Amino acid sequence: MVDAAGSDVRANFLRFVAVVLVVDALGLGLWQLLPPETPIRTAILLGTLVVAPLLGFLVVYVPAAADGA
Repeated sequence: MVDAAGSDVRANFLRFVAVVLVVDALGLGLWQLLPPETPIRTAILLGTLVVAPLLGFLVVYVPAAADGA
């Protein structure tokens, strides 16, 4: 049986994964739209891989920590 705290952890993790996947999908979509010889294309790809988890953390876990404090 999962208690309320366990379900909160699972819900927060699923929200985190959803945010990361959405940001990655948007970044990869933008990456595909740009011509291959564009130098910003590599920056968008690498930036998406760095920004997606950071944004997921800020959207999901920072408000959860603020509510718990």
